[in-house]
Amino acid sequence: MNRKSLLIWHRRIALAFAPLFLLQALTGLFLLLPSPRMTIAPGPALPPSALVESAMRAAPGFRAFRLDYPPDAPVVARMSNAQGRRIFVTIDPATAHVLDSGTLWHDPWRVAQEWHNSLFSGAFGSTLVALEATALLALGISGIIFWWPGKTRLRQGLSIPARAPKRLKLRLWHRSTGVIASALLGMMAITGLLLVWPLIAPPAAAPARADPAPMLDAAYARAALPGQSLRDIRLAPSGHATFHFAAHSRNHWDLDTVVLGPDGRPRITRAADAPALWMRLLPLHTGDALGIFGQILIALVGSALLFLTISGVIAWNRARKGKSK
Repeated sequence: MNRKSLLIWHRRIALAFAPLFLLQALTGLFLLLPSPRMTIAPGPALPPSALVESAMRAAPGFRAFRLDYPPDAPVVARMSNAQGRRIFVTIDPATAHVLDSGTLWHDPWRVAQEWHNSLFSGAFGSTLVALEATALLALGISGIIFWWPGKTRLRQGLSIPARAPKRLKLRLWHRSTGVIASALLGMMAITGLLLVWPLIAPPAAAPARADPAPMLDAAYARAALPGQSLRDIRLAPSGHATFHFAAHSRNHWDLDTVVLGPDGRPRITRAADAPALWMRLLPLHTGDALGIFGQILIALVGSALLFLTISGVIAWNRARKGKSK
């Protein structure tokens, strides 16, 4: 492929995915902001069944399929009804008092996360996110190939002359920003693609199970790992209950998993022995692997994607208008 054809395909791909790039960059930057925390009562958490029963009283007709236990924050019960509608109930773990409830649209952070992962479209949306990540990777590679001036002219190739016309300056800034950010944008694309891949083919629905609340405390007692705080409980229609506990690790995404089947026997998987792929990729994708420095770096990369998307569309529109005159 010659340079002219490469540039044509670079522009076509960029324009086709520009709206998605724009919204992914905005939601990604928003998710880097800390969400507001509600005040909770001091004291130990009540048994899981008490929290589930409180949530079910607040949302008649809904049943809990997951309880999230964020550190030093209220528990969030994810609930659904027979029609497939979902709501989220926020509960004080020490008192079982319902602090808040609402649908996905009730929480802007949850809205941003749902869009970022699946475009509000389930497996189909996750497929589009995977295509978007692939397109971003293709743009980074094609941009480098088109621009590459050779090792001896790298500095000159990145320079932006002060006396260059404004129209040309926008293209030069687009080029230089893309080159500088290409490696990290490629990393974001690859990690995003691998993170969203399991969402494309979710497991098939299993047979319905009975109301889990009465059995939940006994299951938790068998699953509990001494000295490790609970992060979430997931209840499957098949009768399996999955408990995630914070692992003894510097990576706060590492979780030890305990699965209880209908037979009640716990099966433990340690993160140190068999880490899930997402536990290794998420710290890279969010910047947590490098602490606050990594999060600032990811914010700069997200801002670069935002600038590249907007400047690319403007530069293309100017070139189109210039040719039509």
